[in-house]
Amino acid sequence: MIQGSSASLFVQVVEEGSFSAAARVLGVAPSSVARQIRQLEDGLGTRLFQRTTRKQSLSEAGELYYQHAKRAVEELEAARAAISRLSGAPSGVLTVTAEPDLATALIAPLLPGFLADHPDIKVKLQFSSALEDLVEGRIDVAIRMGQLKDSSLIARKIFDSRSQLYASPGYLEAHGAPSHPAELAGHQCLSFRPDAQKVVWRFQTQLGECAVPVAGRIQANGLAFLKSLAVSGCGIVMIPEWAVAQELRSRMLVPVLAGFDAIPASTPVYAVYSARRHLEPKTRAFAGHLANEMSGRRAGQLGSG
Repeated sequence: MIQGSSASLFVQVVEEGSFSAAARVLGVAPSSVARQIRQLEDGLGTRLFQRTTRKQSLSEAGELYYQHAKRAVEELEAARAAISRLSGAPSGVLTVTAEPDLATALIAPLLPGFLADHPDIKVKLQFSSALEDLVEGRIDVAIRMGQLKDSSLIARKIFDSRSQLYASPGYLEAHGAPSHPAELAGHQCLSFRPDAQKVVWRFQTQLGECAVPVAGRIQANGLAFLKSLAVSGCGIVMIPEWAVAQELRSRMLVPVLAGFDAIPASTPVYAVYSARRHLEPKTRAFAGHLANEMSGRRAGQLGSG
């Protein structure tokens, strides 16, 4: 017989990779996890893990038990979801993945209201810039920027992200403010494309599209890092409006070439989830909350509290 709580804990330990990692997710002490696993092993009369000073792996019995326990846990989750749908009350652990900067600007300010509205939901947020497999990663919602290529997923548009050029007042005082995109070739431009051999920024002008090869001594794939460099006066950065809301209010950064629109003018941001036949209430509630909160708000207001 597979006991629900013991099986769930065992599966959590296997999938998180260690007792301590599972303990962090569950919010309990590692010693508590270890004690419950020992009790499970005593009840089964076998060792589920092979332990050494450096490594922990499943025993042969552990592999077998995991296959059955995982199915049992999934069945219990499905049963709870069915009851939740019947009662209409979203509940359970909601696993969300998002790029770190976007999660900080978008999700963090909205979580208090969401959790207050749904007291039976717990949120597990995973920071990642990769496009994970939602089903394999057991992810309920992914927040993603840009056009989606996987047609098997369901996407709900949250808002359009607009990028603009910004620099510190100190940089502009020292190097002058460009009056046309073509003048960017003579400036230090902080690029988000460290893997590109040639970086080109494109703008819409009265005479059509203007493509400017830009150069700079620093390239990185982190928005927060590039923003910090721009604030320090290291150059001009092209960055989404939502990422610099606080810096604009404090005038640590100011717009550059505000009369010229970058191409593309905007990038869609989606809440993405797998195309299951029955969408769980917790997932539907979270996607709806994000869309409702963003409705009518400009992307530049994100992070303003």
